[in-house]
Amino acid sequence: MECRIAILIAVWVCVRCEMEPSETYTHSASLRSGNIKLYWKFNQTDIILEVVGQTTGWIGIGFSPNGAMKSADIFVGWVKNGTVKVTDRHATDNTFPLLDPQQNINVLGGAECDGWTMFKFSRQLAACETEYDREITVSTQRLIWAYGDSDPAGNDIVPYDYHGTKRGAESMYFLQSPERPTDLPVGPVYETFDILVSDFKIPANDTYYNCKLFKLPAFTKKHHIVKFEPVIQKGNELNVHHMLLYRCGDVLKNKTDLGVDERCYSPNMEHFETCTVVIAIWAIGGQAVVYPYEAGFSVGGENDPIYIQLETHYDNPNLESGIIDNSGLRFTYTSTLRKYDIGVLETGSAVFGLDHIIPPGAETFTSISHCTPDCIDNRMTDSGVENITVVNVVLHSHLAGRKLRLRHIRDGVELPYIAMDNNYDFNYQDSRALHPPVVVKNTDSFQMECVYNTENRDTITEGGLSTMQEMCLSYVFYYPKLDWGHCVSSVTYQLVWPYLGINMTEIEHIAGTDPSLLKSYRFVGSSEVSGKTVFEYLSVLNWTQEKIQQFETFYNTAEHYEVCIPLDKNKSIIKQFEVTNISSPYVKPSKTCLQTQKLLSEIEEYQNVCPSATTIPYESTTSDSTILKFSLCLPLVVAVSMVLIMFG
Repeated sequence: MECRIAILIAVWVCVRCEMEPSETYTHSASLRSGNIKLYWKFNQTDIILEVVGQTTGWIGIGFSPNGAMKSADIFVGWVKNGTVKVTDRHATDNTFPLLDPQQNINVLGGAECDGWTMFKFSRQLAACETEYDREITVSTQRLIWAYGDSDPAGNDIVPYDYHGTKRGAESMYFLQSPERPTDLPVGPVYETFDILVSDFKIPANDTYYNCKLFKLPAFTKKHHIVKFEPVIQKGNELNVHHMLLYRCGDVLKNKTDLGVDERCYSPNMEHFETCTVVIAIWAIGGQAVVYPYEAGFSVGGENDPIYIQLETHYDNPNLESGIIDNSGLRFTYTSTLRKYDIGVLETGSAVFGLDHIIPPGAETFTSISHCTPDCIDNRMTDSGVENITVVNVVLHSHLAGRKLRLRHIRDGVELPYIAMDNNYDFNYQDSRALHPPVVVKNTDSFQMECVYNTENRDTITEGGLSTMQEMCLSYVFYYPKLDWGHCVSSVTYQLVWPYLGINMTEIEHIAGTDPSLLKSYRFVGSSEVSGKTVFEYLSVLNWTQEKIQQFETFYNTAEHYEVCIPLDKNKSIIKQFEVTNISSPYVKPSKTCLQTQKLLSEIEEYQNVCPSATTIPYESTTSDSTILKFSLCLPLVVAVSMVLIMFG
């Protein structure tokens, strides 16, 4: 009798089981292999991770400093003979991961059925074992993953249990606020429109900026855009690096410019000069942006955009020809208006190569730019408001960027960072939803700070559009909307070049060249550097680490100029200002490992995977050897009941 029931249960589990997450999570991701799904949720001290993979063997995930195994904090789990085991490990090199002396995880369960394996565990956000564990922070995390086709032969994995090519690495942002809006409210009627390129042939250039002018749909009244998301042509995911949508002037002299692809920033783009205010931004790795329920971007109303321009940054490092693209952005809108209109501010360092200079061979080089209270108050006063609410931020730099943060200062005292990333990845630039949102007053100021590393470069790096040039920017989504597009600053090259030993009277611009590039200026006269470009001269200076730090100090303390730009660029305010120190810098609270702390929750009821009343033991890696109880679904309970009735 008991044997027959066991057989019935086994058959039902194998045939009917669907490997869904065991509970509702606030976050999830499908890893690029397609074979592993990750679910998680967190509070102030702990995180629960559930790993689901299409294998009957072991699965490993880990937090890495750079995407390699060396110094990674790794977790490997499997289900063998009905027993779940998860291990806390580390890698001292790109080799087999060793067990940590302390197992700082709590195993919460696992299951295996129909070719899938799942395990679930919790750990603290803090690094409890400082030599081997890695703290989970608000910065980008490099996640590594691997899996095997079979369980370990013994009680633990050994070097023989090699993953082969079944491995990978990708960047993820684990501590995105769970309170961020991810769905649209039920009730309003929603419609969409797309802004896409059409069969655009990506040039065989390593970097190319394409601009295309559009006219927005003819709305009959004011609507609110409440969501935008990327539409990336399949196969072009690594070519489409980022997209900006600008508002342009409302008068278009030449209607034939509509729908035409042009290289951005080229001389034949007359109307581009009017496209100055960012409406939306998406960068590689980013997801859909859902606006907070109290605000939306206004279209169709008085003074709302008529013409817009899509700027697409294409990466083509292999110089491939014949790549056709139809990517762009999709916007969801509604006639059910919200309380506030959304605005977008670009703040940071002026994108100008003559001013923004980063030495070669730098272990670290920090650039700091400013948005002063004068600009912030000017724009708020013009719109009749005393504060704005920041709800979303996109941090943006290029390949040399390592750490980025947007700092918030009030009366000399620094408040918590509006956004920061101490592990920036050029190929993963998701937006940061702020919960709670951040209130900015008309007496406040911003500092945008970028830390670069150019140890692998032997020439100067200048500010600019190319991926090998640099930017240091934040795109700030806020409400209520102001007449405001940019607030950027820099040190003028008239100060920078003489500091670096250049006599300005011996420099001439090379006719016909881009005036924003260092290569476009050369030395004249009888000096030994005559004929060299400024780029060549700066690249061969004796850039010791000491001199790099001295230049960094000069750059960040010298007089800056600020450009405060409303919708009409002709009304821009440009001013010189002395940099002032923050009297009371913000100190980020450190996370401390709570060794005796109760973990997130008691073992939770298993809801969806082979759902309702059998018991699967697990082999605990902590001192707690709790038996995890899974629930089997109602159909199985009914089936077992019928068997009991039939066989007495």
